[in-house]
Amino acid sequence: MPAFDGFEPSLLDKLFDTAPASPVQRRNGIETLKDSVASDLEALLNARATLAAGVLDGFALVASSVAGFGLCDFAGLSLDSVADRKRICDGIRQAIAAHEPRLQDVRVTLRLDRRAINALFFDIAAILVVRPAREPVSFDAMLQPTTLRYSVNRTRGRRGRAGALVRAA
Repeated sequence: MPAFDGFEPSLLDKLFDTAPASPVQRRNGIETLKDSVASDLEALLNARATLAAGVLDGFALVASSVAGFGLCDFAGLSLDSVADRKRICDGIRQAIAAHEPRLQDVRVTLRLDRRAINALFFDIAAILVVRPAREPVSFDAMLQPTTLRYSVNRTRGRRGRAGALVRAA
C-alpha cells in the first residue's frame, strides 16, 4: 500500500493558485485542508441566494446547484425571537449541508452575547470527511450586521464562551 502523502487541493484552491504552471503537484496536510474549508465556508456564507426560501423545496438537485448557492436574507428576522434565531441557524446549516460536501453532521449554534456590539457569533461544528480522514472540526463565524459580511476561522482549541446558545442540529 502506498504511503499517504496528503490531500488534493480543492477546486477553488486550484483555480486561485498563485503558481499554476509549477510542475510540482502540491498536496495539502489536514491543517491546510481545514483552513481551505474555512475559506470556502466564508465564501458560501457571504453569497446571497437569489431565490426566496422555500422556492426550491421539492427540487433537491436544483437547490444544491449554483441556483441555491448562498444564504437567504435574514434582514427581516429578530434576534429577540427564539423562532427567528433557530431559523437563522437552520439556514446556515442547510446551506453548508447543500454546498460543502466535505462536511457532514453539521451543527450551527448562535452565541448570544449581549456585550457584543455590532456582531453576531456562530459556532459551526461538523465532521470533515476526506479520504482517508474523518475527524471533527469546528469553526467560528462572525457576522457584522453593518456590512452583512461573515468572517470564518477555524476553532483551534477549546476556550470558554460567554452568552447563551441557540442550536440547530
